[in-house]
Amino acid sequence: MNKNFSGKSKIIAIICGVCILTNSIAGDINLKGIDVTAPIQNYFNSYTGTATKTNTQLIDLPQTINVINQEQIKDQQVNGLAESILYTPGIDLDQGEGNRDAFILRGNKTTSDIFLDGIRDDAQYYRDLYNIERVDVLMGANGILFGKGGSGGIVNRVSKQAQFENFNNYSLQFGSFDSKRATLDINKKLSDRLAVRLNVMADKSDSFVRGVSGEKQGINPVFTYLVDDATTIKFGREYFHDQRIGYRGVPSRNGRPYNGNRDTFYGVASLSPNEVNVNSTFFNIEHNFSENINFKNSTRYTDYDKWYQNVYPGGSVVNNQYSLSGYYDNTQRQNFFNQTDITWNFDFAGFEHTLLTGLEIGNQDNRRYRLKSNNENNISIHTPQGSGVWSFNNYNRDKVSDIRYTSIYVQDQIKIDDKNQIVLGLRKDHYETDFNIIKSEDTVTTPDGTKFNIKDNMLSSRIGYIFKPQENLSYYVSYSNAYQPRNGDQLDSINNKNAHEDPEKFINYEIGTKMAINEKLFATFAMFQLERERMQITDPNTPGRDNTILVDGQRSRGFELTLNGNLTDRLNILAGYNFVDAELTKDQDNIEKGTSLGNVARHNFSMWNKYEINSIWSAALGVIGRGEMYAETPTSTTNVTIPGWVRFDAALFAKIDEKTRIQLNVENLFDKTYYSSAHNVNNIMVGMPLNAKVTLIQDF
Repeated sequence: MNKNFSGKSKIIAIICGVCILTNSIAGDINLKGIDVTAPIQNYFNSYTGTATKTNTQLIDLPQTINVINQEQIKDQQVNGLAESILYTPGIDLDQGEGNRDAFILRGNKTTSDIFLDGIRDDAQYYRDLYNIERVDVLMGANGILFGKGGSGGIVNRVSKQAQFENFNNYSLQFGSFDSKRATLDINKKLSDRLAVRLNVMADKSDSFVRGVSGEKQGINPVFTYLVDDATTIKFGREYFHDQRIGYRGVPSRNGRPYNGNRDTFYGVASLSPNEVNVNSTFFNIEHNFSENINFKNSTRYTDYDKWYQNVYPGGSVVNNQYSLSGYYDNTQRQNFFNQTDITWNFDFAGFEHTLLTGLEIGNQDNRRYRLKSNNENNISIHTPQGSGVWSFNNYNRDKVSDIRYTSIYVQDQIKIDDKNQIVLGLRKDHYETDFNIIKSEDTVTTPDGTKFNIKDNMLSSRIGYIFKPQENLSYYVSYSNAYQPRNGDQLDSINNKNAHEDPEKFINYEIGTKMAINEKLFATFAMFQLERERMQITDPNTPGRDNTILVDGQRSRGFELTLNGNLTDRLNILAGYNFVDAELTKDQDNIEKGTSLGNVARHNFSMWNKYEINSIWSAALGVIGRGEMYAETPTSTTNVTIPGWVRFDAALFAKIDEKTRIQLNVENLFDKTYYSSAHNVNNIMVGMPLNAKVTLIQDF
């Protein structure tokens, strides 16, 4: 109790301190030149290039896309990708085993449908936003532009690029749990043809959980070079390092998360380190052959080196006892991708066409091996770290994959007249995988030394129709699909049971409407059905190691509502609600048809309001709510429910002058105890308690 009281007292002191400081400073500054009635910056975005790879108005896109822009990122002071999506409907967090970003999009879990500037970034790690301009969340199957995966949608980070103007800023942040963060953003116009930008980040913090800490650093120089009036070259390199103690949450007890002390580490923190190094290089060239023909080629090479070790809850709490499990996991991956896009604007047969033709080639080399440790059983929940000796020497898994693919795609955005538009798309993917199981985790099914050469050919399509009875209003209907080869999310899922089976298929149907209520306020409504076919399961009629069948799998139905922009000149809003009914469509061993999927809440809502009080002060209040859900898809023997919850956040902003801003962000304002995500029934993440951070943003 004393510790909690102390934490709350510190936050209250921070709030008071910020108010006193900003009032003192504001009293001494000259307000001349500051427009008292100037509206606050807007969360509304009218254009995006993610959904079509062309710069298209959101109102002309036949599917749902949510854009998290720079103003929202700054106002909410979200530092990681996972944090940024909390106020976005249709997407939720998976626990990620304490070492990676993992998302649930329209009822489908993914760790691989994550992109950077439209290029795949599918390794498992936590991504930072220090060098990111905005985040686009595109809902529904998106195989036509993004290839494999894209089951429930994709998340695309758009990076900061060098601009032909001079600006510089830094930020300093201090917060609860001894968190400290500094960023630097320097942009220089070196000449009329060359610009450079440098983004740097350093971050270090402890946690509300005892024994958990982390630190990370990033540096990202980028260059823009104008070869001539028609040709632009962009290139850069990023180094990112993250090391932390991996926290996997709490076990379950009697069908609910174990309700112990929030600051307790269930497992052994000192034996749960995580580390990742990311080295990435990109080179883009863009050339305008004419006003109507644009050529763009993008190349990115990324080297990932990641290892993690954890000792975590391996069983539920029964009679005040539970078990611990542990393993060491190492992944080395090299990704090479090259995309060539040509956009043609022309009139044909009386219609306006924006035609995109593309070629993508890629190569992914991946090795992942695992060392398991002994389990420790019958541990008292009152001494949850146990007392055993852990030795990670059981060589349990070692898999190597070499994946090569070639993709061609075409998309035509057809404007029939001012009221009618059609979007058509087709993509052909050819994947070839050389797979070597050096050490098998199941030698009965797949012996050590088994090798595969697998070829997958996948044809994705999209068709959409947009009706615009007026310029600020559209109705649409769309169909799209995508595929996932048997190598899976992380390129290492092939075995004798699935090697020769067809890729999984995802089908998305969507109908919706979008409306620009005014120039600063945008609303959307969408209904969808997402089907997952050819899902591999154990044959319920002949259960056994080698007996698998393909079934239709699962289905998600629901709708989404969003509202974002300025309600008045002084009031900015982000609001969203989504309903998802996600269930299995076939009996699966001991899971019956119609069972609700795990990690999917039927109801999610959020709202963030920012109000400009005067020329100096602004304030914001946010609320996030989620209905109850299963920790994982329930079976006849396992059924754990995560209770629903509502959390409030708040922020206070002080504009000291045109170049200086101080803000206070408070998360979980009323210190609600809740459970934010889960990986399975015994790895359930506890939500952050009341915490605060103060940020200084200074232009220079």
